[in-house]
Amino acid sequence: MKLRPGRNLVHVFAALTLWSLLIFVWSPAVWLIPVVGTLAVAMIYQDYRVVSHSIQHITLQRSLPSVIGRSIKFCVSIRVTNSGQHAIHAQVRDVLPAESVPHVWITECELPADRQDEIVGEFQIPIRGMHDYGPIWLRLSGPYGMLDGQRSFDIADSIRVLPEGYWSQAELSKEHRAETQLLDKLSRARMQGMGTEFESLSEFREGDDPRRIDWRATAKYRYPIVRRFQIERHRDVMILIDCGRLMGTDADRGTKLDCAVDASLMLSQVALQGGDRCGLGIFDDQVLGYLAPQSGPGSMRTIAECVYNVRSRWRESDFSQMFATLQSRHPKRSLVVVLSDIVDADTTHRFRASVARLAQRHVVLFAALRTPLLNRVSTSSVTTMVDGSKKAVAFRMLRDREKAIHSLTRTGIHVLDVEPAELTVPLINQFVGLRQRNLV
Repeated sequence: MKLRPGRNLVHVFAALTLWSLLIFVWSPAVWLIPVVGTLAVAMIYQDYRVVSHSIQHITLQRSLPSVIGRSIKFCVSIRVTNSGQHAIHAQVRDVLPAESVPHVWITECELPADRQDEIVGEFQIPIRGMHDYGPIWLRLSGPYGMLDGQRSFDIADSIRVLPEGYWSQAELSKEHRAETQLLDKLSRARMQGMGTEFESLSEFREGDDPRRIDWRATAKYRYPIVRRFQIERHRDVMILIDCGRLMGTDADRGTKLDCAVDASLMLSQVALQGGDRCGLGIFDDQVLGYLAPQSGPGSMRTIAECVYNVRSRWRESDFSQMFATLQSRHPKRSLVVVLSDIVDADTTHRFRASVARLAQRHVVLFAALRTPLLNRVSTSSVTTMVDGSKKAVAFRMLRDREKAIHSLTRTGIHVLDVEPAELTVPLINQFVGLRQRNLV
C-alpha cells in the first residue's frame, strides 16, 4: 500500500501556512497553531489505521468478454467486495488498452461494511487484434480525508477483437449487411457454370446444348438425355496478404490491411462453402505466416485465428520470399489471390519478376488497393504553393501507379484495381468469374 496526502490534509496545511503569516500582525494567534497541528496529527493517525485495515479487506474482480467485434460496443464490469468492518469511499481506475474508446476509466463508489458492488463501463475498440488490460488501481480515503491509501491489483486480462463482419452479422451497418447478402447469393450461385466435371443425366430441355446429348442413354430410354456438368470442386485457393508499409495507410474504413483482412475472410467463406480448399500466406519483407489449404466451413475459425491479429510493421514488402515459400510448400496448381498495392517502378519490377515465375504454375489474381488520400489531394482545390506541390506529387504517384498496373496486366495475371473500402464485392465477383471459366 502507498500513502498519499488527502484533500483535507492539503487544506489544513494551506490554512496553517496562512495562519502563520497572521502571527506577524496579531501575536495572540500563535497559540492556535499547536492546537490545530495536534488535532491534525490525531486525524492523520486515525485515517492511517482505518485505511491500512480496510484496504486489506477489499477485493476486485474484472469481467469482460473474451472475443468482440471491431468498433462494436461491449461492457466491462468490476466487482468491488468490502469484507471489512468500515464503510469505504473508494476511487477505482482501470488500466485500459491504448486503443480503447474511451481511453481512461475512473469511477468512484461508496460501499458499506460487508457488502459488494459492481461498476459497469461501456467501451469499444476500433482496431482488431489482441489487446491487453493492465492492473486495477484502488484509492481509498480515510474517514477524515487526511490520508489516502493506494493499491494496485494485478488482474491481467486480454480481449480479442475480430473484424465486425466475421464476429456479428447482426451488428453490421446497412452497407455491410447488403454486402453480406450479396456474397451469400454469389456463394449459392457460384457452382452454376459451364463446368467440365460430370454431375448427372437428365431429360433434354429447350435451350440445352445438343452436343451434350448422351446417345447411349437416349437409345436406352427412347427420349433425349443430356449430360449435366458442374464447376470442379475441391480446388485450392491461396490468399496472400501483404503487411508492408503501404498496407498501413488509412483507407476510410480502417487501414488497407484491415480492408484486406475483411475481404480475405469473406472470400474464404465463399470458397469453403463452394467446396474449395482455402489457405493463407502473410508477409512483408519476410514470411510471417503460412496456412496450408483447409477444407470445410469449420476451417473458418482457423483462418480467422491466423489473420485477426496481423499488423503492418512498416517494412518494405518483398514478394519473392512469399512466392518462393508458396512454390516449395504448395506445388499444386491453385488460384493465388494477392492483396497488396504498388506505387513505384522498382516495386513493380521486382513483383513482376516474381509473379511471372508464379504464373507459370498458378492462376494469379492481384488486388491493387488504392490510396484514398491521393484521390482527395488530386481533386482538391489549390489555394497555396504547398497545395500545388501536394497536388503535383499526388498526380505523379497516380501516374506511376497506373503505369505499374498496366505493366502487370501485360504479364498475363488478372489485376483488380479498387478502393480498399469497396474491395470485398469486386474481389468475390472476380473469383466467381475465374472459377466459372475453369481457369484453375
